[in-house]
Amino acid sequence: MGESIRTGLVLSAGGVRGVYAHSGFMQALAGMDIQLSAVAGCSAGALVGGIHASGTPLEQWLEALAHMERKHFWRPGSWRRALMELMLHRGRTFTGIATTDDALDFCRRNIAVDSFEACRIPFHTIATSLTTGEKQMFSAGDLALGIAASSTVPLLYQPVEIEGIFYCDGGVIDLGPTDAICCRHELDVLIVHHVATRTRGFRGIDATEQDGWPILEIIDTLLFRNRPWYLSDLPLTFRRCPCGCKALIVVLEPSLPELPWPQTEHGPDVQAAAKSQTEELLAPYLETLRLNPSALFGEVLPPATPGMGGGCHC
Repeated sequence: MGESIRTGLVLSAGGVRGVYAHSGFMQALAGMDIQLSAVAGCSAGALVGGIHASGTPLEQWLEALAHMERKHFWRPGSWRRALMELMLHRGRTFTGIATTDDALDFCRRNIAVDSFEACRIPFHTIATSLTTGEKQMFSAGDLALGIAASSTVPLLYQPVEIEGIFYCDGGVIDLGPTDAICCRHELDVLIVHHVATRTRGFRGIDATEQDGWPILEIIDTLLFRNRPWYLSDLPLTFRRCPCGCKALIVVLEPSLPELPWPQTEHGPDVQAAAKSQTEELLAPYLETLRLNPSALFGEVLPPATPGMGGGCHC
């Protein structure tokens, strides 16, 4: 983007599918030479956004992603132990099937700096506090821990402890934290890449896909039940910030192949689809976004229905 245009980026939650999708999206942005002034992410978006904001070269991350295996982020503990904790100890010691140790190690290997403060681009992520049940913003401190806190799906992972408080997946409250950066960074353009699966509801054990887990359908239904304020039923939407600031909000919601968690085999297909759709959707507007994004205010959709959750509260 032009030097005088400040552009921010929000990457939504989305599981392993979201990691591949956001990576393809970042490839497209790099090809368009879109420079970023701030980045925010939740869950999968926290991982990809945090790695990019830290200063890790994109090609280096794409190489790591090409060799990512399930063991790098998901290594469940003993199922027998989990059953014992649930049945014999009434769940008193059970907080999740797997620790975040492997995911945290993977994150630390791929970020270029250790703290939020040292990031090349200002970066913010969110998690859900298990003390208050409210959204917690992270923009300072241990970068890998902040990313991990935003990505710990309840029941599947044990919560992440930061300064004596336990946190789980930020997607429980907000799938795409636009309020993290929109007004506070005085943005002209905020691009939202939303790839969270729209909930289909739990269809019962008999209806579960052969390669899926029933418990994941239940968790998806709970995590993705809220429809963020910025979404429409279109692949590309223009909106205004609800706070009334000058930012044009550009929302991309690509149509992507399914990738049941925790599969990685077809991740490159998701990545390629996200890249090509981003290029196709943004190309007609690229020059305007570079030079005069306010010219697109005439294409902004009316405000989203009140009560849709996840609004901007800067």
